[in-house]
Amino acid sequence: MIFAARALARGDTTILEEERVNMKMMSERRAGKLGMAAIAAAFAVVLCAPAQALNLVTNGSFETGSFSGWTQVGNTGFSGVQCPGPGPTVADGNCSAFFGPVGSTGGISQTLSLVVGNHYLLTFAWRPDGGTPSSFSASIGGATVVNVSNPPASGFQTVSFGIVATAANESLTFLFRDDPGFMFLDAVSVGVPEPASTGLLGIALVAMFAGLRRKFR
Repeated sequence: MIFAARALARGDTTILEEERVNMKMMSERRAGKLGMAAIAAAFAVVLCAPAQALNLVTNGSFETGSFSGWTQVGNTGFSGVQCPGPGPTVADGNCSAFFGPVGSTGGISQTLSLVVGNHYLLTFAWRPDGGTPSSFSASIGGATVVNVSNPPASGFQTVSFGIVATAANESLTFLFRDDPGFMFLDAVSVGVPEPASTGLLGIALVAMFAGLRRKFR
């Protein structure tokens, strides 16, 4: 600005024009930096946004205090739902299912509505007590994902399996046998990742376009 004032006093239009160009370039650089900062902030929000999942399983944590949403199958003896609150026999919430069929297997099943060809994530927590004879199996759509005999005692084991739907209606089934004791099941879910950050990603892309446009205009 000092140079511009001196140039104006001398009537030097060339210096005035150079000063205008320099000021415009400085303004564009500042705008470009602000645009890139906005892009970085938008992408940071997108990356930090947790992906949400829709659980397709009804009463997966048995918080109703019953097997509502499920169908009991096979040997239904010594099986039910307990709600003691948080503790060693509950993995999620206040309730869990227990199973102790003697001599043969029994458990629960639920039919899920899926989209053929879509990918899903099956997750559940189960707790064996180490008794023998005993067994545990989990299957979906007729495909067995877990099948163990006489599993050793442990706390809750949370396991997950990626699956691809081959039919619109698939049965999710858990079967147990535990002659001397009980096994526990909790936190059952079949999740579909939701594009929770899609909107934020759109904002980031708009910010990127605007920043690049300002930079190269």
